[in-house]
Amino acid sequence: MFKHNYRSVYGAAGFAALLAALVGCGRTDGLISVTGSVTYNGEPVEEGSISFTPIDGRGSSGGGVIEKGQIVRGVSSPGKIAVQIYANKIVEKKNPTKEEIERGITSDRVQYLPAPYNQQSKLRIEISDSERNFDFDLNAKGDIPAGMTGS
Repeated sequence: MFKHNYRSVYGAAGFAALLAALVGCGRTDGLISVTGSVTYNGEPVEEGSISFTPIDGRGSSGGGVIEKGQIVRGVSSPGKIAVQIYANKIVEKKNPTKEEIERGITSDRVQYLPAPYNQQSKLRIEISDSERNFDFDLNAKGDIPAGMTGS
């Protein structure tokens, strides 16, 4: 299980801040704003992250955060894109130690999406000026949504 890894948390926060700066300043360097929704087993993903990587290696990688089932501040280069989605939930520790209780560490942040959506992602989309809204309907089986296989 994924436990508190502050380096990952700060890394994700830094990535989100960089994306916000790029979008907020109006500087896109050819990046396109991406919107859409992310659900898991029919329910909105409450919090997570999404990354976009050009399949041909050209352009810039991008991404965004997921809040309440919506892609927020998502940006990507146009073209055929590999997508990785991570979603986190808070799980209470079953037997926290006395020290953990004293420090207020009684829960873990757990990434719960199946590997075909992240570490072994098979999600593929094509982003353009006219195609920039995507709805990712994910499930426990790791099925790839129709039209998102890259074929």
